[in-house]
Amino acid sequence: MRLRQAITLLAIFVGFSLVAAPITMADWGEQATFSVEQVPQSDIDEEIPVLAYTNLSGDAQTPVRRAIKSPEGHYTVYGQDDWPEQFFFSDYGAPGQGLYAITYEGQYYQLSTYAGGGFPFVYWFLELPFISYGLCLGWVAHKTYQRAFSSRGALLLTALGVGFNLLGPAFDFPLVAPMQFVGLGIAATIAVLVWIFVATKNASNESDPSV
Repeated sequence: MRLRQAITLLAIFVGFSLVAAPITMADWGEQATFSVEQVPQSDIDEEIPVLAYTNLSGDAQTPVRRAIKSPEGHYTVYGQDDWPEQFFFSDYGAPGQGLYAITYEGQYYQLSTYAGGGFPFVYWFLELPFISYGLCLGWVAHKTYQRAFSSRGALLLTALGVGFNLLGPAFDFPLVAPMQFVGLGIAATIAVLVWIFVATKNASNESDPSV
């Protein structure tokens, strides 16, 4: 398969994954938040179970540790399938059901776990920049296959689309906060529209012998 065809197919696949953001980014609306506060042992209510960090499962240790290490004392896991089974998640807290104490490296922490999220249409709105980018990427793929756009530019735009999948809720926003992620999506959509405009104009000039 020629390189241009391979790039075209890759761009179509990545574009489709972004157009399908309500499905591929569905984890965004399924939020389990861990909040911790370091406290003296004497301040822990006797009804609250005390859990040793080392006794937690691996999928439970990660969010607890990240919440403790976070300057804000919070960490969110996106996607209900990834919520640790050792904890209870709801919109209320009770000892052993959303309220716990954790011992970590000799210190005591009070831990609150609760479920968040909201109406699906809120997240559909936040996903609009990525849906738009995916549609633009599909057009880029079409024009690249027709040799109207450069394969190098299409590959760069496709790589950016892959980056959005890796930086999003499926991987718990590993490098940027959710609203920063949205901002990147808006900026990228504007940039790709400008790129399409310039590439289309250049292709038109090249095909017009009077230019």
